[in-house]
Amino acid sequence: MLKRQMLQSIRTRSWFRLTQLERSLYRLAIRLKIRLESLELMRALVSVLKKLRQFGRMSYRDFLTGTKLAWTFSDAAVSWGNDKARPWRYDQNYIRFLGKLYSRAGPG
Repeated sequence: MLKRQMLQSIRTRSWFRLTQLERSLYRLAIRLKIRLESLELMRALVSVLKKLRQFGRMSYRDFLTGTKLAWTFSDAAVSWGNDKARPWRYDQNYIRFLGKLYSRAGPG
């Protein structure tokens, strides 16, 4: 489970938002293949897992927001006569850009 979570977070680029210490601790826990009996080590790993999950949620939320905005902007541009705006709806880079831009600006 730990390795799968690490690979998923690397794919979504949230892995690199962790500190070097957190990444090292996580890699060590994967390599040691022992039962975690230390309560402090377990707490540290749970903390890192929570961070990764939170980063993943933010990425997903950004993607949904970016998709909605891309469709809205595309519809508006097409209604104004710009037929070349239709592909904006499916442009992954544009969607990511809008999602990140909106999440940094905040709602409203």
